[in-house]
Amino acid sequence: MNPTDILLSIAIVGIYTQIYIYLKTNYKEKKIIYNLFFVGFSIATLITGILYYLIKYIAS
Repeated sequence: MNPTDILLSIAIVGIYTQIYIYLKTNYKEKKIIYNLFFVGFSIATLITGILYYLIKYIAS
């Protein structure tokens, strides 16, 4: 994997996760924020990985 692709994937996952947390909570309870961060990070990582390999498969 190209280092640029890795950095782009990390940035996309971070953006997805922050948007997910922002839309789901009002930032008053730390436990909810941590749970949302974990769930959002997991979902965003999965989506980014699927999109990466789908694009790689289509491009080849």
